[in-house]
Amino acid sequence: MSMSKKRLLSIVISAVILLSFACTAMAAEKSERYVGDSTVNGSIYQTYYQVDAQTRTGVKKISVSGVLYEKGTIGTWQKVSSCSNSSTTSTCMVSSNFNTKPGKSYRLEYSATFNYSDGRSETITGSASR
Repeated sequence: MSMSKKRLLSIVISAVILLSFACTAMAAEKSERYVGDSTVNGSIYQTYYQVDAQTRTGVKKISVSGVLYEKGTIGTWQKVSSCSNSSTTSTCMVSSNFNTKPGKSYRLEYSATFNYSDGRSETITGSASR
């Protein structure tokens, strides 16, 4: 086989390998799509934090929770507050009073579990920082 044919074959094989990785990555991404048309968001404000969840899919129950962490002086995160709530409607919200301190960093880790009318369920998690 001539050198140019070997080079062409090498390029074709490399392209096939790259495409197979891309297809695998895309397939993995699609498998992470949520069951329902649902969202959850968390926010940290100066005097409180909150978690909001909503869905457009029929739901039996939504449970939300949030855990607020404060960054300590040596860089470790310490749990300073938490809250939770549940609802049988298409929205669920929970909030808790907490006075943030100037110059401190905060992280809110939150989640919502959606129990759908068709028997399926899923948990969506996220985090917010301030």
